[in-house]
Amino acid sequence: MAFNSTEFEVVKVLVVDDHTLFTEGTVALLSFEPRISVVGIADNGIKCMYLINKTRFDVVLLDIKLPDACGINLIDKIKKVQPETKIIMLTGHSPKGYVTKAVNKGANGFLLKDCSVKEIIQGILRVYNGGVCFSQGLEASLQPVHNSNSHFPRNSETLSVQLTSREIEVIELVSQGLRSKEIASAVGINVRTVDFHVSNILLKLKVNTRLEAVLRYKEGELSDF
Repeated sequence: MAFNSTEFEVVKVLVVDDHTLFTEGTVALLSFEPRISVVGIADNGIKCMYLINKTRFDVVLLDIKLPDACGINLIDKIKKVQPETKIIMLTGHSPKGYVTKAVNKGANGFLLKDCSVKEIIQGILRVYNGGVCFSQGLEASLQPVHNSNSHFPRNSETLSVQLTSREIEVIELVSQGLRSKEIASAVGINVRTVDFHVSNILLKLKVNTRLEAVLRYKEGELSDF
């Protein structure tokens, strides 16, 4: 089915990665998706910020490890110039120790480099539309957080006590990257009610964003093993 360019907005993407093969492959594959346009490529932090200051981007695919910078440290700089830009972190290695830092700085998603092009496309479109992007292979790399000052659930039993069954249903759908409108349709409630449940979830898990909530929720599940 052919897309009509007037039916959707094209998402402008910046790819920041120093691995030429990965970058060229990603750009080539994304070129087949009419809803996405890669309008910038940078292989280090300096070039990334040069482009950020020059061109508006909707989504940035940002490698964690760059030759001249840690990608996580660029999040604040990018958000300072373009607050509305969504950032998806990329890593080809185990992301242990990086996920929480990236999320706390405002990352909107986290993908492993060995994920499928379909997952990258879905991730870009989801964060652009206000959802979250969480790689399917990421859970195995997470470690439960054992912090005496943290009050989020550490196992399925306390999780079920802290969150209602409806809230668990909603956070499960959020973790799949669904937006409020999609969750409302899937659950059979209105968007305002979904947003109400999301607000309660953020409050109970003591976080500020949906991605942080997903991370806390997944950590709570993993600690039950």
